[in-house]
Amino acid sequence: MRTFSYFIALCILNAIQCFSQQHTKTNLNQLKALKLKFYANSKIGTDSALYYMDKLANTSSSPYKTFAFAAQAYLKTRDKYPINFQSYSDSIQKYLPQIKDNNQNYSLLFDIYIILGNTSKRRGEMKAALDFYLKAESYALIINDIERIVKIKGNVALINQDMGQLDDALRQINITLKIVENNKKILGKNYNNRLYKTLLNKGAIYNSLLQENETKLYYGDSAIHCLNRILTNESLTLTQLNYGSVYSKLATAYTLKKEYQQANPFFQKSIEYFNAVNSQSNLYNSYYNMGVNYWKQDSIIKSKKSFWEVLSIKKDTLLDPNFVNTHKYLSEIYVKQKSEDSASYYFTKHQQILKRAKLEQEIEFDKIYSEDETYRLKKKIESLKKANVKSKNLFTKTVIVLIIIVLISTYIILKNIKEKKNAKNRLQSLLDNSKEETKETTSATSISIKNEHHLEVIEGLKKIEKSLFFLKEEFNLYTTAKKIGTNTTYLSKIIKDHKKMTFSEYTNELRIKYIVEKLNTDKTIRAYTTQAIGEIGGYKNAKSFTRIFKKYTGITPYQFIEKIETEL
Repeated sequence: MRTFSYFIALCILNAIQCFSQQHTKTNLNQLKALKLKFYANSKIGTDSALYYMDKLANTSSSPYKTFAFAAQAYLKTRDKYPINFQSYSDSIQKYLPQIKDNNQNYSLLFDIYIILGNTSKRRGEMKAALDFYLKAESYALIINDIERIVKIKGNVALINQDMGQLDDALRQINITLKIVENNKKILGKNYNNRLYKTLLNKGAIYNSLLQENETKLYYGDSAIHCLNRILTNESLTLTQLNYGSVYSKLATAYTLKKEYQQANPFFQKSIEYFNAVNSQSNLYNSYYNMGVNYWKQDSIIKSKKSFWEVLSIKKDTLLDPNFVNTHKYLSEIYVKQKSEDSASYYFTKHQQILKRAKLEQEIEFDKIYSEDETYRLKKKIESLKKANVKSKNLFTKTVIVLIIIVLISTYIILKNIKEKKNAKNRLQSLLDNSKEETKETTSATSISIKNEHHLEVIEGLKKIEKSLFFLKEEFNLYTTAKKIGTNTTYLSKIIKDHKKMTFSEYTNELRIKYIVEKLNTDKTIRAYTTQAIGEIGGYKNAKSFTRIFKKYTGITPYQFIEKIETEL
């Protein structure tokens, strides 16, 4: 009997252990799946990536919580979201030491440190970025992951370049290139991409060396040689963005060598490729550099057109040297053209920007001096005097503030609940409507007709909707009024009276309904990027489209697609 009892107990323990192991494995797979959402941010959009990272941050796993906080800080820094960076830094510092330094965590620690390095680099904290990259490199070396060793050494080289340590940068990139070339089989399908990036970065470093040492033209020749290796390597599969980057750096090399005529076609090619992928930041730099190149050739008409393109891309970037210098070049161009008003305008603009930039730098300079002990003591004394004057009313003010906080918090909570409920209802309505036959937005029987012209405008709107004119780039209040045969004031009034919305709201409602219907009925479109989906509905900016879509449906386009796929 006792032997039988022991046997039963042993079976129960084994069952519990097996269940526990299976449960742990399932949880780990879920964590890994959430982690991969960060690396898919370019496809699913930043909002969606942040949503999944928030879910990952709320798990109980210290390694994955740390990864989530690092990923959120990076995404918000990169896309210039409002961010309390100190809060993320505190969270990372809290959980990072809790990660055990063992084989199980080395790969994840590498990912965390490289993300921290990327964030510091974007914040202009190059020394911190270098420290994070070197820490990541140590983990890559421990696990002997060639792919990651190559990746991190390339990042270290770029940091050395940004810090002006060009000899160190060149040494690092040469080591990286040697590792890539000696490990083609190990790198496998990633070999070509790593070779492309390493050669591209090596060319950029040689350009920086030539810029620092103008007489050493052989640096420019070395840059051109590296970049031509990319173009002549038939095994490399390059994207349009890749080609644009190579041609842009080739143009820079020829410009630095003062071979301006030879640089021109490479600038033109880079712009063609960047335009094809709508890479605004790269277009901005290429147009600026091409403008300078034409200026040095005394081709002032072409130079002026290039600088106009610069200002059309970036309206006001205070401390960007290219933006500041563009105004100076335009002023000098108009002086040559003897156009006094235009020359004066751009000169005045240039001086205003410099003045604002100088003021901004003085504020930062003052912040450095505020760390001085004498200065801080003076501030403390002044604060103490103010505190003594206000001490009698402190308790009352504290209570009032607390009451206000409670009231505001309650209001915000209730408002959020209501907005989520409304968004859910709107989303369900859109899903239901998209499954039925599309109905005409404007019904002649449901509105009051005031006169013949009134009826003509309403009929015109129906034709606009039926022809999908609202998807076109030229669709606006003026062109719509002109197309219908009325004026903008009358058209706005009719839309406001009968649709209870502004023309802008009317436009967005038509476009979002159209996109929702397309996503419901066309499986192919669901695989598109957020940018491509937005363009189908007439939106040129992915961020603007995502914001408007979320306003009307309560969720991002990617989450909407997930919902559709789940319900099918």
